[in-house]
Amino acid sequence: MSSLRSRKLRAFIAAIVVVFAATIALAAPAAAGTCQGSSCTGRWPDGTTCAGDAVTKRSTNLNGRLIELRYSPSCRAAWGRISYARVGDGVQVNNSNGASYYQQVQSGADTHTKMVNDMNITAYACGFVGSSYACAWPPY
Repeated sequence: MSSLRSRKLRAFIAAIVVVFAATIALAAPAAAGTCQGSSCTGRWPDGTTCAGDAVTKRSTNLNGRLIELRYSPSCRAAWGRISYARVGDGVQVNNSNGASYYQQVQSGADTHTKMVNDMNITAYACGFVGSSYACAWPPY
């Protein structure tokens, strides 16, 4: 009887090891979404670890819309975001190396741009509503 228990215990432990290994294997692709500095340029913050620690470094208002310069300290990357917007409004992020991304609200009331490198350079975000615009300049 103890031999049967021993085999069942070993089978149970083996099953736990397999489940644990599968969990780690499935979690690995999420970490692969991480980038830093220039390797973030042109990537969406969603799907990377950059969005997880993002903070608003600067913001401004334009005709009731909130324009934000978002920044990830772990990725050293920035992007623009517009909220309380209408379809057709837009947001653009730029950095001092010339990288620039624009995104227009297609549906809903907000959108954000792809990221630009912000490692040892300066980034800023601007919002566009009709012919008006306003920029969220960095605090440095």
